[in-house]
Amino acid sequence: MKPYKISFLKRYTGLIRGVLLLPCILLCQALHAQDPATQSRLDSLDARLRRLELRISRYSPEARSQTRSAIESGRYGGFVVSDNKGVSLEIGGYVQFDAIHDFHQTTNHDAFQPSTIVIPNDHKTNTSYTIRQTRFNFIGSVPLGKHTLKTTLEFDLFNPNGSSVPRLRHAWGEYGRLGAGQYWSNFMDIDVFPNTLDYWGPNAMVFTRQVQIRFTQPVGKDTKIAISLENPSGNITVPTDSGYNSLTQIPDAVLSIRHDWGGNHVKIAGVFHPLTYEMPDKDRKSTPGWGVNISGTFQLEKSKDNFVYQAAYGEGIANYFDDIGGDGYDGIWQSPAQKLRTVPALGLMGFYDHWWSDKLSTTVGWGYLTLKTKSYQPGTDFNMSQYGVGNLIWYPNTFMKVGLEYLYGYRKNINGMSADNHRIQFSTMFKF
Repeated sequence: MKPYKISFLKRYTGLIRGVLLLPCILLCQALHAQDPATQSRLDSLDARLRRLELRISRYSPEARSQTRSAIESGRYGGFVVSDNKGVSLEIGGYVQFDAIHDFHQTTNHDAFQPSTIVIPNDHKTNTSYTIRQTRFNFIGSVPLGKHTLKTTLEFDLFNPNGSSVPRLRHAWGEYGRLGAGQYWSNFMDIDVFPNTLDYWGPNAMVFTRQVQIRFTQPVGKDTKIAISLENPSGNITVPTDSGYNSLTQIPDAVLSIRHDWGGNHVKIAGVFHPLTYEMPDKDRKSTPGWGVNISGTFQLEKSKDNFVYQAAYGEGIANYFDDIGGDGYDGIWQSPAQKLRTVPALGLMGFYDHWWSDKLSTTVGWGYLTLKTKSYQPGTDFNMSQYGVGNLIWYPNTFMKVGLEYLYGYRKNINGMSADNHRIQFSTMFKF
């Protein structure tokens, strides 16, 4: 009998409990019905909870997310906070430590920039430790109508004054085909940044961030055209205390077309770069600068290996090149003719990225940059530079990389004097 009784109780426990609780449930409903204010407050709190329902997850990085082009494009992943309406905020970044040793004298110890090699060079060595490549960003996404509003805010610690104070890199918004803010120039191609540990990158690469407004129009499935008006940024050299001044009056106009196929791409971009200046009598004049940039990637079949390349030429566009941007070589003032002359510039580069395995890669390549200098320029002005790199990088997981890199740089001045530098760099990167 005992087993039967126990079985009976187990079988009907739920029914007995329901019968006992039914009066309590009916009583609570009656009380709520008699108190509309309480019910209203409960409904309001329930609605707020639904609006605040968030999901916090760790974005899983895509393949090759630690390569330099992926990092510069902001594709290295982060923590994503999102709600059930599709609104999200991605928080990402990384901490990077660099140990750098120069065998010859240079003035830029944190990044490899051939134009900063000292001439004549006394071959003094220098070692520096830095964390200035460390970076963090915020990427927002809000569905609005047929499109999604995307915003990017990014900082690093590579302040121009040599400090580690946070510096703004990107402040960019994009909705549909329209984008505005500070971002990579439409004239450059960030996807051809080779996989280097060095912060600066190749001397001949077109590389600059610009405040701009841009419109992008897809043409077919794999092709798009982009038109942008970018911040006037003429960088010219005029006689000191002569009364001549560089002006930022007419924006740069850039037109580009890009075609993608099977992991490869090619991009052709053209820029109209007016150089505006004011004369001592306050008369304003402009000299046109222009340039063409052809770049792309070639992905090897059945392999992670790829080749990146770029060829850029123009007059008055020195400010766009990585090595000499900001050095005043867009235009040089010719005193006898009392006229600003643009300086022709040519930049060529090619880099090969080889993967020994999924966790080990090597990048090798070369960059060449030259200016067609003028006879009236000082002999100590920049004429040509070269940049070479070879490295070995290990990726123990998708959140870390450790590497050793050799860099070679060469600079030659107009007067024929030259010097070179050899650098060894050890780096570790930790994503968060």
